Amino acid sequence: MSTRRRETVLTGCGPPGTDWDRLGMFGHSAGGFTALQVMHDDRRIAAAADFDGVLAHAQEDSDSGYLSSVAAEGLDRPFLLVGKDGKDLSTVPSWNALWRHSRGRGEGLTLRGAQHATYTDAEAMIPGIARQLGLPRRTVVENIGTIAPGRATTAERACLAAFFDRRLRGRTGEALPDRFPEVRPFSRRNRSEPHR
Repeated sequence: MSTRRRETVLTGCGPPGTDWDRLGMFGHSAGGFTALQVMHDDRRIAAAADFDGVLAHAQEDSDSGYLSSVAAEGLDRPFLLVGKDGKDLSTVPSWNALWRHSRGRGEGLTLRGAQHATYTDAEAMIPGIARQLGLPRRTVVENIGTIAPGRATTAERACLAAFFDRRLRGRTGEALPDRFPEVRPFSRRNRSEPHR
């Protein structure tokens, strides 16, 4: 498909009045990788968020693997990384590479008590399924973590809305850790500032 055709298709997708200069994109896992990669490849994406998606072709989060071009080359626009408990720049080499190579404003958050599936519909479904099947609490925790499902969903939505409000709408708001102590910014000791 030609570039002109893709632009016409994308432009025709939104409701009337869509501001095509303030597009944001987000995703979870491979969808998070995709959101940042598309932003890298398409200047129309002004900001993007990745919920717990590794930016390399790797088996484990902690593996260096083969870096994606977004991680190897970085971003020049705002991005957000949100990880499960214990996931940050010191534990995910591809996130660290993105951070080091980027000139855009990076934000990094960890959701304490979260697991990889916390950011999916499993968060709402697994507790009920586990109760019906008589599965042990350990099974629930291994899948969705220890954070209460409703609290996790509310915190995730607040993180994403605050990020896009700041980066696409130029708004400021209440600091998330004040409302959500489970949300922690990446530690200063494990992050080097992105290139400006």
